[in-house]
Amino acid sequence: MTLLKQIRLMAQYNQWMNERIYQAAKQLPDAKLNEDKKSFFGSILGTLNHITK
Repeated sequence: MTLLKQIRLMAQYNQWMNERIYQAAKQLPDAKLNEDKKSFFGSILGTLNHITK
């Protein structure tokens, strides 16, 4: 597999997994999304905001 094909495959996987994560997050109530998880980005919403940048 060429490097370019490998990079494209990783990008496709990343897009697929992000879509799954967002669909799962949509199932959570706002209170759970914003709850302080004592993690680096605070909440689930904070983490999702970070990974979309």
